[in-house]
Amino acid sequence: MTRPGLGLAALFILGLLMACSAPAEPASPTPQITPQTFQEKGANTAATPHAVSPWQRINPGGGGWFATAGAGPSGIMLAASDLSGAYRSLDRGQSWDVIGASQGLTVTHVGGLGFHPTDPDILYVGTEDGLFRSQDGGDSVTLVLDYGYVTDIAIAPEDPDVGYAAVHSQWDRSDGQVARSTDNGLTWQPVSQDLPDGLRILELIPHAQDPDRLVLRTGEDRFTGGPRQAFRSTDGGVHWTRIGADLGDVVYLAQAPSQPEVLYLTVEGADPDGPGRLFRSSDGGDSWSLVTERGGFIWLTPADPQHIRLIDPDHPFPWDERSGVWESLDGGQSWQRISQVEDWDTGWSQAYWAYSAPPRALSVDMSDPETLLWATSQWVFASFDGGRHFENLFTEEEAPGRWRSRGLDNVVMFDLAVSPAAPDSITLGYFDIGCWHSPDRGLSWRNCNHPDFTGDWEGNGGNTTTLLADPTRSGVVWTAQAPSWDEPGTLLRSQDSTATWTEMGDGLPAAPLLGLSLDATSPEDSRTLFLTAQGDVYRSTDDGASWSRVLACGGCRVTAVDPLDGRWVYAGGEAGLFRSADGGQSWTSTGLAEMAGDVTGPPWEWGWTGVAAILPDPHRAGWVTVAVYGPDRGLYRSQDRGQSWEKLLDDDFLWDVAVSPQDPDILVAASSSAFVAGGYEPGSQGVLLSTDGGQSWQPVNQGMAWPFANSLAFAPWDPNTLIVGSPGTGFQRRTFAFHTEAIYLPLVTR
Repeated sequence: MTRPGLGLAALFILGLLMACSAPAEPASPTPQITPQTFQEKGANTAATPHAVSPWQRINPGGGGWFATAGAGPSGIMLAASDLSGAYRSLDRGQSWDVIGASQGLTVTHVGGLGFHPTDPDILYVGTEDGLFRSQDGGDSVTLVLDYGYVTDIAIAPEDPDVGYAAVHSQWDRSDGQVARSTDNGLTWQPVSQDLPDGLRILELIPHAQDPDRLVLRTGEDRFTGGPRQAFRSTDGGVHWTRIGADLGDVVYLAQAPSQPEVLYLTVEGADPDGPGRLFRSSDGGDSWSLVTERGGFIWLTPADPQHIRLIDPDHPFPWDERSGVWESLDGGQSWQRISQVEDWDTGWSQAYWAYSAPPRALSVDMSDPETLLWATSQWVFASFDGGRHFENLFTEEEAPGRWRSRGLDNVVMFDLAVSPAAPDSITLGYFDIGCWHSPDRGLSWRNCNHPDFTGDWEGNGGNTTTLLADPTRSGVVWTAQAPSWDEPGTLLRSQDSTATWTEMGDGLPAAPLLGLSLDATSPEDSRTLFLTAQGDVYRSTDDGASWSRVLACGGCRVTAVDPLDGRWVYAGGEAGLFRSADGGQSWTSTGLAEMAGDVTGPPWEWGWTGVAAILPDPHRAGWVTVAVYGPDRGLYRSQDRGQSWEKLLDDDFLWDVAVSPQDPDILVAASSSAFVAGGYEPGSQGVLLSTDGGQSWQPVNQGMAWPFANSLAFAPWDPNTLIVGSPGTGFQRRTFAFHTEAIYLPLVTR
């Protein structure tokens, strides 16, 4: 999005000035930092050679699992993601950055969050490998508990030196125990002695007046289950007594802030299709009385103990009488529904199930008891008016049907497609949120999922496993869409930039489809295409309408065609590297032994060791570069179509390689230890740049939360702009100063 009132000539001059001065951060017409550049605050762009802009995330918003969200005493918001650490907002959800490896967080999977009740700078991030603490509002974090999967952290309001953490031996174990800190969260010790076996602890609630007293709730979550029960401790978490044992399966538990002896508890009703039940205890859980035949999350008002709200996140559908927010002003004697799901904002999704939620999903803002954060399996929402309306915190509608992320992403990305024939267009492919198209260089995005081929997503998401844009026909794009990564994909072709799709693929097996490539020398109206299915290579000579198997590879995942000579075709995967000299008719193995590997499960769930990307050089005939993923592998180049090889780069996590469309000596490689399931390893190098043909390399990750990259493309509108797919945080772009004629246009707010 350009500044209002600037003409093309002015933009050209502005771009040259910016390229010369190399500012650390692009100017913006307002002090507000955009969602895309929010994570770059404080990044030293000048420290990155050739860079004239920070990394800017370009996603539609949302996408992955958020275990929980919350807000501290100053309103700092955090959201716990399973792929990219903790997301943070300093402006009440309008924009988000990421607490990741660059802040000291070394674990991508966050399962719990905690806040100091009075010091807003002290935050806690519970992960699958222990507990991290921040004392500067999330700018940096330090490991303070070095083991266990932490699902919740709670600090005693009366004595903040005392804190409690729910710890499990692993992310998928129901063996919850309680750890305690007495030094403001700097050190932690296990204290619980008699909690029953088989518990998954979901929530800890300290007593508002006595730091040695607390209650907890157990149950089932995304990864494992256990009995849904409630327990109480009066001696600092050492000994525990079950409370409400005869009431039923516990759903939620709450303590009245102004009357800590008063507890509320909801349980499942006897009829699973009927309402739950709400109980009240006025003696800390010794005895209980039925309040109403209604269940769900319990939202209490600190100033008025008679004011109770209930939300049932398991039943978010408007035709269900349990949906919406129910409120009582008289302690539960009478109830009215104050808002309904059909009136809530769902962002770009049109599905009511957008508000379905995991069992730790709802959290009252510590800075404002009328604000509630609601994390779901894909998104985060909030109510700022006591539940009368909910709005999304992950995306902004830039124009009707066109969306831009606020920075709250957490996505698994599969592929991207750009083309010189449509230089302003980008098409992205994700897991869960599927296909997205931008006509304006990533400033806004339109959902391009086909409802007929995305299963239960019904077009409100899906799974896009491969993408390809025609290099000379504007608007022609191929993709494969599927209900899930492990279900058969359907090959589709669009001739209007993904606005409409036509089903293709006669002759393809019922399997996930990967690795689309195109012979640029084939006739425009009848392109020759290649892809892989079930590990074999298939070819089409009629623009994708019909296909036949041309290589029974048994372990090929990617394909590529020499853009200078379509007779030379390459394919690879865990089976190694293969080459055809006759347009795919016959094939020979042409790679080194180390280019082969194995796959331990479905490839787009676990990945594979072996060939991950093949780049026939568009500048030099016969040159081909191959990225190979796995231990002691890396980047290899041949100058004789695979007869001999030299190793350009050692890297255990290499996924992709790209070459500048204008300069054959400018190479970029993508390294990421994270894939579908996340996971950070110190050897992950992120984005690596070479300006001397691969003889030397330097990382250009400054400003990224994680050193992750697994897909690359140079932008067709500017050979200086690189587009990168980074697992978790999604697609990002950055402009360099390789060519002086480039124009850098930053993303700015209105």
